[in-house]
Amino acid sequence: MMKTYDLVSSLFWLALSISAFIESIRLGIGTLHNPGMGFLAFGASGLLGILSLILFLQTFLTKKGPKIELIFSGTLWKRVILVLIALLIYSKLMPLLGYLISTFLLMTFLFWILEPNRMRWFLWSLIISFITTILSYYIFSILLNCQFPTGLLGL
Repeated sequence: MMKTYDLVSSLFWLALSISAFIESIRLGIGTLHNPGMGFLAFGASGLLGILSLILFLQTFLTKKGPKIELIFSGTLWKRVILVLIALLIYSKLMPLLGYLISTFLLMTFLFWILEPNRMRWFLWSLIISFITTILSYYIFSILLNCQFPTGLLGL
């Protein structure tokens, strides 16, 4: 039964990705340095198409259906709730603190909360958060010329 669901859903997502792919080409994808209106949809639909093909092939080629488990078994609800709260706080703090500071704080929290050995991991979460924040700022603000909130400190 689960195998049928995977086959049908993968074909649905493949059809949707093909439709979005065609529409993004119609809108114009532009170039990497001068993206058109359909650039993002082009990449996203291509990725969705590849993933749906992988799911279809995996489902089609496996002989047994997967073992049925409860849908949310093993989910660490405390972490899920903490991440949702962190995203809500992030959305409220970004206009005040600016993109760089609020993103650094969010990324530090996310890297820290997902690691079981938190005290040993804290320094690494600071370093990785700093690198992630600077890279995202460089890509979106410098290369793609997106505007971010500067916040009270002007950062």
